[in-house]
Amino acid sequence: MRLLEFTSRVDELHVDNYKGLGATPNNANVDYKGINVSMLPSVFLKLAKELAVTADDIKTIEFLKQHDKQGGTVGAPTLYINVPDAWKEGDFTGALPNVADHDGRHRMLAQLELQGNEPVETHVFLTSPRREWRNRDITPELLVQLNKAITTESGTTLSGPIFAV
Repeated sequence: MRLLEFTSRVDELHVDNYKGLGATPNNANVDYKGINVSMLPSVFLKLAKELAVTADDIKTIEFLKQHDKQGGTVGAPTLYINVPDAWKEGDFTGALPNVADHDGRHRMLAQLELQGNEPVETHVFLTSPRREWRNRDITPELLVQLNKAITTESGTTLSGPIFAV
């Protein structure tokens, strides 16, 4: 059963989580292992490690924009977030969750140039040192806590709201 339903599709990169550019097996399996949220590109880019935009990055972003204009699709950008083990038992005291990895900075930069800072379907997968997380483990209370503040991949704290469900 899907805990969350992505309902706020706006003009955005065309997402195909099975065959789109950048799609991964996790994208196709988000309903089992993660959550599907709506996130502003500016927030995603603050959470992920900063991209020192090079000439190759500019080419990639331009390619993605042209790909979109020609009706091409992409996989949803993805964040992998470490959460304290105690969160699985509902204990939200202690350390903040932190972004461990990401996939999709170029897609989000292309989105900013194509449509501005409009929400984009984004996948979030939770990890912790001694726990396996699945969608069924993600309670409404956990989502509230996750949306309050996260330590970014660069080590700073970003206060929420981080996403919409």
